[in-house]
Amino acid sequence: MEGLKNMMEDNVERTLDKLLPTMPHICSCNDCRLDMATYALNRLHPKYGRTNTGAILHRFDTSSAQAEAEILTVVLSAIELIGSHPHHAPLDQKSSEDSAPEGNKSEK
Repeated sequence: MEGLKNMMEDNVERTLDKLLPTMPHICSCNDCRLDMATYALNRLHPKYGRTNTGAILHRFDTSSAQAEAEILTVVLSAIELIGSHPHHAPLDQKSSEDSAPEGNKSEK
């Protein structure tokens, strides 16, 4: 529905933006980020709003230490799970396959 927004998406995106740069061994391509966000959002309670006032109240509601800890814990779980099982070849393997001659590429 137009005009509705799950404001938890912003919290998850901010947390991913904060954590992923500190984890260079984890793939942070757009597909992996979307998988991580999906995993986290499916495990957190949605917080829908439709006005700027609702967004402000949501930020206040999720600023408690308990809410921040829950979001951080779920996002870290998403990063660990998706990072260890991305839906694509590992980056070092992917680049070596891409540079291999046509006849030597492995089947996927």
